[in-house]
Parts: sequence; structure tokens; C-alpha cells
Amino acid sequence: MGQTTLPPRRARTAAEHKDLSRIILFYALALSVLLIAIAALIMGIAWSDLVDNSRRI
Repeated sequence: MGQTTLPPRRARTAAEHKDLSRIILFYALALSVLLIAIAALIMGIAWSDLVDNSRRI
């Protein structure tokens, strides 16, 4: 059995780098928005719990 080597990988063009960076930026922004939404939800739950506890006193 002879060893087979992969053909050399074609270098990425500037347009492909730009598209890849846009995809990474989009996913980073989407993840940031998701984390901020989760934090806001937790803060809202904590705030409503705090308000409920202050009304009972």
C-alpha cells in the first residue's frame, strides 16, 4: 500500500477571509445578545422577588 498525500490546500483569498470574519462576528454578537438577555431575565426575576419580599414586610 502506497502512501497517499493530500493535495496542497489552496490559500484563502481576501474575500474568503472577510466572509469568515463576518460569520465569526455575527456569532459573537448573537452570543453576546443571548448572554445579555439571560442576565436581564435573571435580574428581572431577582427584582420581582425583592419587590414581593418588601411588600410582605
